[in-house]
Amino acid sequence: MSPPQQPTSINPNSLKIRLAYRFLHNLNNLNTKRSNLDTTRIQRSHRVKLAAYASMAYVVGSRRAWSRAILWKIRNRAVLARFKRVDHKITTPLRHHHAHAGSAKRRTPNYSNPKREYSDPFGNSGQEVKLRKLVPGSSTMDALGLLDETADYIKCLATQVEVMKNLVDLYSII
Repeated sequence: MSPPQQPTSINPNSLKIRLAYRFLHNLNNLNTKRSNLDTTRIQRSHRVKLAAYASMAYVVGSRRAWSRAILWKIRNRAVLARFKRVDHKITTPLRHHHAHAGSAKRRTPNYSNPKREYSDPFGNSGQEVKLRKLVPGSSTMDALGLLDETADYIKCLATQVEVMKNLVDLYSII
């Protein structure tokens, strides 16, 4: 005998519903603005990824540092790309080919212990430094704020994955 299923109530304010609606809205905008025929698979997957991150950050709003960082990065990506190109042209040194250019460099052995915990000069643990690299917008917050933002970011990522799985299941039936 199978266990009775819980009745599913559709709350229009739930994170899943809002995330699914915004993600589908962003995907629809991608399909109407640009033709998918002239883009490569990598470009399309990059645009879908942007749509997923934008929808997740938009649904959460500006109350979280990670969502503000994602929205800022998406809004300013064209400007940032232009600056990267300019900086790259200015700061990249000219490479001269010498006769010994093909010779192998001498490697120094790495004696660091991988189990040893890294500690930076500011007192952050190695795990905290790694966590700051994963959570957008976390470079200026304290450890407690970092954990709070990380918990919310993980919750939203898990919800996003669940929504995307449900959408794939739904569209694979059709």
